[in-house]
Amino acid sequence: MKKVIVQDTDSDLLETLTFLLEDASFEVLPVLHYKDVTSQISTFNPHLILLDFRLSGVECKCLCESIKKDFPYLPVLALSCNHNIQKEYALAGFDDYVSKPFDIDHLLSVMSKYESGRP
Repeated sequence: MKKVIVQDTDSDLLETLTFLLEDASFEVLPVLHYKDVTSQISTFNPHLILLDFRLSGVECKCLCESIKKDFPYLPVLALSCNHNIQKEYALAGFDDYVSKPFDIDHLLSVMSKYESGRP
């Protein structure tokens, strides 16, 4: 079973994502706060991380940079409703992004590109 850490500051969306991804046969570790993600990586050993790219994205960019420094092989995807995410996600170090609101089939399709590591 593939493991994924999902971080989102919206608790309702985090709960929904957890349910949908578990239904799609992922083992999910939901995380509400950015600061709690890094400490969970070594323990949970995820195949993929989904991060909420909020507002300016500053916290998320810093977190992605930190993850990539310590775990360069670990794919990190941005989830965002920001209109400029198409330009910024790669510059920030993310492997890919999914725009909010998203279609679950599209999310799963993007995630599937990273199930065995970077494409």
